[in-house]
Amino acid sequence: MKPEVLSFGEPLAAFYSKDRRSLSKAGEFDMTWGGDTSNVALGISKLGHTSGYITKVGSDAFGEGFLNLWKSNGVDTSNVIIDCDRLTGMYFASFTGERHEFIYRRKDAAASTYSVDDARKVDFEGIRILHLSGVSQAISRQCLEASFVLMDRARENGAVISFDLNYRSKLWSSNLAKSIYFSIISNYADIVSLNDDEQEVLGMKGNPEDAAGSLLELGPKIVALRCGVKGAVIATRKKSVKGKAKKVEVADTVGAGDTFTASLLCCYLEDRDVEDALQFALSAAALTCTKTGSTEGQPSKKQVLDFLGGNPVTQ
Repeated sequence: MKPEVLSFGEPLAAFYSKDRRSLSKAGEFDMTWGGDTSNVALGISKLGHTSGYITKVGSDAFGEGFLNLWKSNGVDTSNVIIDCDRLTGMYFASFTGERHEFIYRRKDAAASTYSVDDARKVDFEGIRILHLSGVSQAISRQCLEASFVLMDRARENGAVISFDLNYRSKLWSSNLAKSIYFSIISNYADIVSLNDDEQEVLGMKGNPEDAAGSLLELGPKIVALRCGVKGAVIATRKKSVKGKAKKVEVADTVGAGDTFTASLLCCYLEDRDVEDALQFALSAAALTCTKTGSTEGQPSKKQVLDFLGGNPVTQ
């Protein structure tokens, strides 16, 4: 069965400091799985819809681990290429006070070599949504070019395009990112996700509702603007709603935005009302924060509905 959503990007093996010390100090680490668009593909599958992933992984233990992870969670891997000459990327995470500290080891990793020729081989027949992010594009010139081929082919096959800005200053300059973002928002994206920091990268002043409204004028059908602990805004051409973040005991916020996006895409597939979609996405994102790592806390649809219903065990 063809997946409803194809997600394109970079998977990363993740290592978290057990004792939350700075990475400059010796310590023990727990390993988990990361990568923004991989998180989205996994989140969609856990929420009861079908997803697939487009990427390259190394012929190594991490690549094998990702393949096992995706397959065990029902994520289609027919568009995952195994690169025998390169390794799978990774990152290390710790905390400085309440802030995360990241060190990446991704240069020349397998995912960064995904090419235009690779993109031309992806079968989009029957695919309803293509999802990608700024990270998917910023890791290499090859991936940037391949992303436009994927978007063109998705559009030709009638698929909706979902784009999460997910700006990373270490990968590209804000000026280059801004130019690419506006090009995609104006010419490709039907669903746009961003956070309040990325609102600043775009140079958009004012409150989140005004910024979302301005982005809608460029062409998208849906704009979701996440504001961390302040909540989020989802705007369509008919309606704009704002919601507060849900209260949970937070273990780790990494991956919450990806779960929010996965939830938004699932709600789109289910043709949910925008208010319902916002509450669902905020709840799923909050539940992700209850465990360390970007995928461990990702909820099922039942868990989200239980949480929304005030289930004391889940909440």
